Amino acid sequence: MDGQRRTGAGTPLRPGDPEQVGPYALLARLGEGGMGAVYLGRGPDGRQVAIKVVRAELAQDAGFLTRFQDEVTNARRVASFCTAQVLDHGESGGRAYMVTEYIEGVSLKDYVKQNGELSPGMLHGVAVGVAAALVAIHAAGLIHRDLKPANVMLSFSGPRVIDFGISQALDAASGLTMTGQLVGSPGWMAPERILRQQVTTAVDIFSWGCLVAYARNGVNPFGTGDFSVMSARLVHGDPEIGDLPAPLDRLVRAALDKDPHNRPTARDLLLALVGGETSEAAVLGKLTAWQPPIPPAGPVPGQGSFPPGPLSRPLSGPPEGPGHTVAAGSGMPGGPGHTVAVTPERMAPTTNPTRPMPPDGGSPARRRGRGRVLLAGAAAVVVAAAVTGWLLTRHDGGKPTGAAGGSGPAPLPKAGLLVRIDRQSGWPSRCYGSIGRLVPTTRVAAKVISDDDKCDMLPRWSPDRKQIAFTRNVSATVNELWITNADGTGTPRMITNIVDGRTRSAWSPDGKKIAIVARTPSGRQIAVITIAHPETPLRLTGDGADKDDPAWCGNRVAFWSKKSGTQQIYTVDAGTAGGPWTQVTHDDHDVNDPSFSPDCRTMAYTEQPAKDARHVWLTPSDGTGTPRRLTSTATRDMDPTFSPDGTWIATARGETAHQSIWAIRVDGTGAMPVSAGDLGIAHPDWS
Repeated sequence: MDGQRRTGAGTPLRPGDPEQVGPYALLARLGEGGMGAVYLGRGPDGRQVAIKVVRAELAQDAGFLTRFQDEVTNARRVASFCTAQVLDHGESGGRAYMVTEYIEGVSLKDYVKQNGELSPGMLHGVAVGVAAALVAIHAAGLIHRDLKPANVMLSFSGPRVIDFGISQALDAASGLTMTGQLVGSPGWMAPERILRQQVTTAVDIFSWGCLVAYARNGVNPFGTGDFSVMSARLVHGDPEIGDLPAPLDRLVRAALDKDPHNRPTARDLLLALVGGETSEAAVLGKLTAWQPPIPPAGPVPGQGSFPPGPLSRPLSGPPEGPGHTVAAGSGMPGGPGHTVAVTPERMAPTTNPTRPMPPDGGSPARRRGRGRVLLAGAAAVVVAAAVTGWLLTRHDGGKPTGAAGGSGPAPLPKAGLLVRIDRQSGWPSRCYGSIGRLVPTTRVAAKVISDDDKCDMLPRWSPDRKQIAFTRNVSATVNELWITNADGTGTPRMITNIVDGRTRSAWSPDGKKIAIVARTPSGRQIAVITIAHPETPLRLTGDGADKDDPAWCGNRVAFWSKKSGTQQIYTVDAGTAGGPWTQVTHDDHDVNDPSFSPDCRTMAYTEQPAKDARHVWLTPSDGTGTPRRLTSTATRDMDPTFSPDGTWIATARGETAHQSIWAIRVDGTGAMPVSAGDLGIAHPDWS
């Protein structure tokens, strides 16, 4: 199926098209094919998505529905940095549907049709980007089976492979991959597909060779014709690859070998395209050394003018709305200090965040050049991410870089979040909180403690994730610290009742102590409770200033205090009573909710410029350096928490009475809701 082929609004809905599929409103048509139609839709959270709706007659075929459901399940396993991420699926009005990320851009097919062959530089970027996508697809145990120019989108985040056809897991127990049904597109299928021989990942490599030759020459290397003509040429004919630059000439010929055993793998292609060396340093160094020029703003051929938004307005600090400003490193276009304005649907580089973008215009040839440079630059980002993903999954003895240290977009971690689940509305004036565990990749939250008559809140993982500490609000003047087993076994036990207010706790790194806000004659104090002997707490502070929100990492306990008039974040030595304080933040407004990164070097916190406004910021935890805002002024965020690998932040977003949990990468990308339900979910703890 030719999927997302247009930018903007697509084409209007036709008579008979549904206006709603499940919880998604349909806005326009994006494409149509043998399986059904693809629509531009809008989800309940306002996010634009692409929705594939299966034809009614196919929806009645139990065998097809089985394959379709397998496709959705399999596609969820593919890394999303080079493909359209699968978000949801279901059935509505007797028709199955699948929801994916909406990729704004133009298909390779349409681009070549409207503008002719690609320049050598852009061709190389597309070849690398598609090879990187195949690395991710094949690493997940899948075969695309229908790779063609219509299924490669040239977007602002680089080439993206979409529409997996009926891709199946290589080890699928159902055996559907080996049925006699032939699904694919004439001119792009490997000979073994036509001959009904064993299907392996090599069929995608053959399609890659056809696609790259087409991108350079504007025609399929086996010509044109009906299915029978093309089948004969694919099986018996020689391809015409034209004048391909090195090393693409050699790689395309190898990819188009009739014998699938002689073709390179996707990893082979990727390594050859980025220099042919096998060490991580060599591969990543090759990519980060590529500094493509930054293009002026202008329309990409085949797309029309950019709509109003971040691409056409000056940038003076963080943009309003859901976008963010990210300080890029040397691996991003423009080098260190370059600024990228990111929104959920587009990314626009600029070398000067305060300089307005040039207006649209210029000759078609000049606009074509702008589009090619822009896509080449975007490809650099995607390729770096793809190679990092490959390095993390390689089995040739290479040392993984680690999720936090790689240059590619980190996938959403599967590690569970602890949360407060509201049984009824009413927070904060009335509390009906239960301690729950939320799986971010499924958005499902389940209660860990079933005391439905209690007010439990602010859960915290123990360092080994085997226990949970939480605060229980008993009355207006009584609050208690409790501990329970994380697996729900055993009986929760109360540790101390000297907790002052609805405040959180913080485990020591060895899991033997917990920092709390204690009620004392001199006011609220940060104290350390030894779990085995809670009757003798160690008071870390002794002043009369208000304070709250302890966090613990290494030998430091962090908290906010009004010691200087406004709420600022400080740290103290965890083993010293009355020791000196280190001031971490120096903000003009109140700050709250400190949270350490797993390595203790970075602190996330919320700034509160107004009563109903809170935004997540990141800063070095030693008080040096410049803070960086992570979430925009259009959001209201509380209680940030790092993922266990340090690559994501989870935060409670929305009005206090009805919050949900969102996750965002520490570089400011990938913001998404990770909780679902009608009642509030808050107080997340990830690490």
